[in-house]
Amino acid sequence: MKPQTSLDQMSGQRIHHADLNPVDYVIWWLIQERVYQTAIRDIDDLKQCLTCVWAELKQSVVDKAIEQWRPRLRACIRAKGQHFEKLLN
Repeated sequence: MKPQTSLDQMSGQRIHHADLNPVDYVIWWLIQERVYQTAIRDIDDLKQCLTCVWAELKQSVVDKAIEQWRPRLRACIRAKGQHFEKLLN
């Protein structure tokens, strides 16, 4: 996943921060993995595949992604907004 870039208001410099959105760091990755297991013919096929994969996604997966949010947020704070994945465990 590509880090997002934003402008630091104090220094005016660009800063990079890892994504803290549970949909981005877990769920979308899982959906992509499943959708692209087969070739997509057109946009309608893609929409159908996304809808089916979303419907099959277990609530426990969503719950686990949400549970990871606070530890990720704490790690981001410890890393002062920089890359923090190495602090997770």
